[in-house]
Amino acid sequence: MIRSWLARRRDYQALVDTEASKLVEREGGAGYYTARQIARAARDQGDHQAVKLWGRVAQQVADRTGLVPGHSKIGRPESEW
Repeated sequence: MIRSWLARRRDYQALVDTEASKLVEREGGAGYYTARQIARAARDQGDHQAVKLWGRVAQQVADRTGLVPGHSKIGRPESEW
């Protein structure tokens, strides 16, 4: 039982890592905002699992790029602040 839980957790973290890596490679720090946008769309559709996933992806993108959520505006034009 605990082994299956650990395996699921490891697989979930691997998915978060993969998605964060793709966003950082493609968009750099702006990938944070893309992940937040996907999370908002999922919330609007009532998909709580996707909200959780993309929230974690956004946090990992922020951690990797040095972005401070709420303080940095990396990669977005001033009109979108």
